[in-house]
Amino acid sequence: MAIKVYGSNVCPGTLRFLSILTSHGVMPTFVNVTGSINLLKEFVTFRDTSPLFDGVRGSGGIGFPLVELEDGTFTRDVNKVLADLGIDERMEFTR
Repeated sequence: MAIKVYGSNVCPGTLRFLSILTSHGVMPTFVNVTGSINLLKEFVTFRDTSPLFDGVRGSGGIGFPLVELEDGTFTRDVNKVLADLGIDERMEFTR
């Protein structure tokens, strides 16, 4: 499964997710949203308008990581992505 991960190279959740994927031989395309003001603007616009982020907006969270699946759909459910890839690890998020 080809996936794209949107996040930041300074976000612990993004780095942990990428580490799990790569340790299991999954090589995602990584989009470092904080590496470019244009990418950051695009992400913030998407975050502020997508129902995927309803629980994030106003909570002080950013919403990383965001995963784009091979079929072009987006998800924030990284544990489902891991399970769908046959990876028996779970991520816990704290704020």
